[in-house]
Amino acid sequence: MVYDDLGVARQTLDRVSEFVFAHPTVYCGTHTPQGYESLEAKRVMDLEHPVPTVFEEFDFSRQEASGKYVCSICGYVYDPAEHDGVAFEDLPEDWRCPRCRQGKE
Repeated sequence: MVYDDLGVARQTLDRVSEFVFAHPTVYCGTHTPQGYESLEAKRVMDLEHPVPTVFEEFDFSRQEASGKYVCSICGYVYDPAEHDGVAFEDLPEDWRCPRCRQGKE
């Protein structure tokens, strides 16, 4: 996005808004600590009536591994609890994301 030219920046934001209106499956507000939860819950921002989202305080200094892995392509969350406790590391090397078919790597 261009910030130096306010006119161009406004055009860019207008184009983004048009795209989101035309593609309602675009998820907004995912660049937060709870972004993956927003994707999992399929939260979609209502651009006609935006409501500020308030997230709980998150202490990044005490992160604990959840065992969940998130596909870098489509955002699918692999949760061992939903797959008979099979850890992501124990999946075969030819495993593919069930949503977008991206390889395990």
